[in-house]
Amino acid sequence: MYYNNLAGINLHTKLELMILKLGAEKFSKINNAFAAFTLAEVLITLGIIGVVAAMTMPSLVNEHRNKQYVVAFKKLYSNFSNAIIMYKADQGCDGIDISTCIEAMGFGDNNCAAFAEVAKKMKYVKMAPDGPTAAGWVADTSYNYYGDKVSNGYGMVNSTGIGCFYGLPDGMVLNVDVDPNGFKVFVDTNGRKGPNRMGKDVHTFTVGCGSASADKVAACIASGKDIFPFVHESFPQPIIKGLCTMGSFLDDRCDQDNMFPNVSGGASPSAYILINDKLPDYREIASRVSGFKP
Repeated sequence: MYYNNLAGINLHTKLELMILKLGAEKFSKINNAFAAFTLAEVLITLGIIGVVAAMTMPSLVNEHRNKQYVVAFKKLYSNFSNAIIMYKADQGCDGIDISTCIEAMGFGDNNCAAFAEVAKKMKYVKMAPDGPTAAGWVADTSYNYYGDKVSNGYGMVNSTGIGCFYGLPDGMVLNVDVDPNGFKVFVDTNGRKGPNRMGKDVHTFTVGCGSASADKVAACIASGKDIFPFVHESFPQPIIKGLCTMGSFLDDRCDQDNMFPNVSGGASPSAYILINDKLPDYREIASRVSGFKP
């Protein structure tokens, strides 16, 4: 035996030689295991791994990106809600509709100063009276829910946009249409970055019941809410194409959990995200709705 030939060697050296022997035996077993595979088998295995990775990685990347859109919108919606609460407290408007509060302050139509006090609560770092002035920190183009490019700038968060623009510290951008009765808001949760599409990184909501039509104000105030994740019906059709409007919501003609633009009074992508904690499935919608881009 190997260990019988260690006579005359001190115990420490014996132990070292025994450890080396055991290590060599273990390495030999591992090496023999690898040797059981041919080069062709190794290449085939690597090829299969590569194909699986190529098939799954795009899906994983897309899923991660969509999750970022969801997290960003929910963060902005929460911050906006808190800013409205603080604004109302500052103005002594607790317990009443914010549109009444704004009107009482005497703010005029498209007066950016009307929203500036709310924007301060969100710690805005940039402000511009329109899209062209904000060029450089807003997107150049925007897309509606169907994926169509929107050329009319009214309301959209891009360099052709009409409204009051506010840039936040995290790169988010607000475009606010101010009137004496409330705010009509469009947001882009990642600024100039794409895809600049409604329901993904672009969202819209209406703030204040005063911007509702006269016959719907009472129902709006009765809801006890200040912020509604629905577009105002006063915006041009190319922008609000396929969306549930504030008016339709107040008439109970919208399903907040609906992502399809051709049913239930229109889609409610922003409300859908708040309810389901995920984006609408654009591929499924495209498979069922003509003209909708995935």
